[in-house]
Amino acid sequence: MLPELKALDRPPRLLGLFAHPDDEIFCGAGMFAELAAGGADIRIVSYTTGDAGQIRDARIATRATLGAVRRRELRAAAAELGITDVVIHDRGDGTLAGQPDDELMAIAEHNIAEHRPDVIVSFGPDGAYGHPDHIRVSEIATIAGAAAGVPVYHAAFPRQPKRLIDLLVDWLRGLDDWHRGTPEFAHGLMLFADGSSMLGFASDHMDIGFYPAGTFIVEQGERADKLFLILSGTVDVTIEAEDGSLEHLDSASAGTFFGERGLAGGGVREAHVIATSSVTCFVLSPGAPSNAAGRGSTSEVDGLDVSEEDEPSTADFEFDVSRHAAAKLRALACHRSQYALTADMFPPSIIEALFGVERFNRA
Repeated sequence: MLPELKALDRPPRLLGLFAHPDDEIFCGAGMFAELAAGGADIRIVSYTTGDAGQIRDARIATRATLGAVRRRELRAAAAELGITDVVIHDRGDGTLAGQPDDELMAIAEHNIAEHRPDVIVSFGPDGAYGHPDHIRVSEIATIAGAAAGVPVYHAAFPRQPKRLIDLLVDWLRGLDDWHRGTPEFAHGLMLFADGSSMLGFASDHMDIGFYPAGTFIVEQGERADKLFLILSGTVDVTIEAEDGSLEHLDSASAGTFFGERGLAGGGVREAHVIATSSVTCFVLSPGAPSNAAGRGSTSEVDGLDVSEEDEPSTADFEFDVSRHAAAKLRALACHRSQYALTADMFPPSIIEALFGVERFNRA
């Protein structure tokens, strides 16, 4: 728990000042859930409706309706965390950096005066990944909090060395058979992986590969250094005998992983995977492919450029919120227009590994 909250003899009051619906997930959803369960009074404020965001599920929003949809999504996500006090402004998604100080400051000042928080939570000065709206709200929250004498905590996102590919391989190798997902699963995982990498939760290299019909996507006997998730198209899995003849083992389509057996079993591909139609795959690897990479079992050229990583930077405060990781995923799934995933899409081991720790710096 944050230091200012430990000494209180009553349930704490928190104010989250953010730029968009869904910011609350990454800036302390586990802490919010923990404190809300203990009776904390938490208010989430979003400066915009997020109406300039992506539309990842065209069935639930259009450009004209996205703002209203994201309002509903934020309230639903907050409810999953035990929060009912949500305030949503419409200051123009993507335009906060150029807006007058006094107008933006007035929103923060009003909510501080009305809610009387013990602490304020917002993004750090880097906006997590440089988003101008995040940076602007962080500035406003920090100045307003200092003026009101309220401690401000910035959510911190030091880049972590863990890799999603390793977590996925561990999960997949524990299954009795191939994980045969759906195209929706593939879409959701791709978005989840992209967000995890952008915020530093994981350090994988990600790519989209296109393979025309007849292409050997992987070759039997070659080094295993990538995990593939089929986004579209179909593949055949075959074993090659010493005389070059091929024995068909299986076929797979969108939503299916392949490559985990080689990654987990000594680093060598056990079979060919051949595109039977034009195939698109989401590809995860520990590092960027080398331009000089060879193929086949006789190749001596290293296939990946995996640079040495620095130790992750530290934060002032680090909290284990793993017991609330499932609630965080449920809340994230409420933001379906942005993430197109469901709360039961991933095993708990992956969610706890990526979402189980939250970090903060005192402003």
